[in-house]
Amino acid sequence: MSDAHTCPACRRALPAKSSPEVCPHCAMPLAHRQPDSQARSAAFGLAAVIMLVPAYALPVMSIENLGRAHQDTIFSGVWKLWHSGMWGVALIVFTASLLVPAFKLTTLAVLLAASRWPRRFASPSLERLYHIIHVIGRWSMLDIFLVAFLCGIVRFGGLATVVARPGALAFATVVILTILATNAYDPRALRDSSPASP
Repeated sequence: MSDAHTCPACRRALPAKSSPEVCPHCAMPLAHRQPDSQARSAAFGLAAVIMLVPAYALPVMSIENLGRAHQDTIFSGVWKLWHSGMWGVALIVFTASLLVPAFKLTTLAVLLAASRWPRRFASPSLERLYHIIHVIGRWSMLDIFLVAFLCGIVRFGGLATVVARPGALAFATVVILTILATNAYDPRALRDSSPASP
């Protein structure tokens, strides 16, 4: 992977082999590595872990049909989808709302630990793991899109009403925080802390 970086002000790419202290185009002071990237990533990740509690405990949506109303959390929604025969949708919701956040936060914790204790976690595949969670993290928003879609389409039908509940906002916050945590982490720190690095 190239060490080329981009000026945060003018967004122009800087040569990989040069490491100027100031951008030659706009005179913006530059840092070869993102300052405090691990601390910011850890803070966002910890906040996401905390927000998982209300995201899973609070109802995501409430459905009112012919005068009867019931609320569903993520877990109860997956359970009902599975038992109603909608296995494909249940697996998608389960993967997007449970497996992806858990995988992303666990991988981020391993990356932070590898930057802190390089001799215990030295592995050339860690940077690849970072790029994987960077790509798949946004797919967790599928749950929120599904709730928004149901709110719009069911209200349009007029026979029932679907209303988003606080659990949906909490889960959207988890997704945003995990994206911020991933973006804040500088994977080049893995190479800096590697025992093989000069």
